[in-house]
Amino acid sequence: MLLIISTLTFAAVSLMVAGALRPSFAVVRERIDDYLAPQPQPYVMHPWLQRGFGDRVVRPLLAALGNAVGSVTPGGAADKIRRKLDMAGNPRRIGVAEYIGLKVISMVVVWSSGWFLVPRLGLEGILFWLAAVVVAAVGFWLPDIWLQRVIEARQTAIRRALPDTLDMLVVSVEAGVGFDGAVQKVVEKSKGPLCDELGRVLEQVRLGKSRGDALRDMGQRTQVADLVSFVAAVQQAETLGVSIAKVLRVQADAARERRSQRAREAAARLPVKLLFPLVFFIFPALFVVILGPGAIRFADLFKVLGR
Repeated sequence: MLLIISTLTFAAVSLMVAGALRPSFAVVRERIDDYLAPQPQPYVMHPWLQRGFGDRVVRPLLAALGNAVGSVTPGGAADKIRRKLDMAGNPRRIGVAEYIGLKVISMVVVWSSGWFLVPRLGLEGILFWLAAVVVAAVGFWLPDIWLQRVIEARQTAIRRALPDTLDMLVVSVEAGVGFDGAVQKVVEKSKGPLCDELGRVLEQVRLGKSRGDALRDMGQRTQVADLVSFVAAVQQAETLGVSIAKVLRVQADAARERRSQRAREAAARLPVKLLFPLVFFIFPALFVVILGPGAIRFADLFKVLGR
């Protein structure tokens, strides 16, 4: 009897404890519903909104304005702009229509600024309108000045990088790598405008264009005499069956010699460039330091003699 009572007491206490620790049905149901409910998807921004303000607003506005003005632009002018953009490496991925729109906006902005500044010069009548036309023309040609500076800087960078690039090509070809493989190594190990042009040549070759045509297009895009000479030498070597390693070695030596000549020419022009800073900035300071005390003493002496 004592054993039965003990067993029933233990069972009752165990059931009470289990009931107290067991969560209610509503809690369990809530947990199950939360688990089975679909998870909220993270917000994904539209690819168009991920682009910057310039790509979303400014670039389409320039393109629309350029297309409107380009309808009355001669075809030769558009081709000339396209060639210049290629020579500049297509800065900021600007197209022909966008560049024309940039020229129009620059003209309007500069002309609007000049409209408020020109009257303060006291110009009236025909002189006023002539000054307005000149200001508008300056605004229209400002993008051309900027583009020409970009072209010159890019051509200078290509000239400076060409000897080192040819040395890398010579080392790779003499080590047994093919010309295309050597160019690929240069593209992987280097940076700069010349590396970008060589990478573009490789892409054109992969798309089916012949290597000679791709190299010729590179020379026409850059308009760098040293690079055009290198392209002509490579094409001639392929035509005549000459060893490409020897041709690259000769071209590398010639490129280094031309770089040395340009450095000597720049050093020879340095005294002429220093003449104007010396005359207008350094010599006046020297005159003040050297002749200033003497001039003060002469002035004091003249004052004494005058008394």
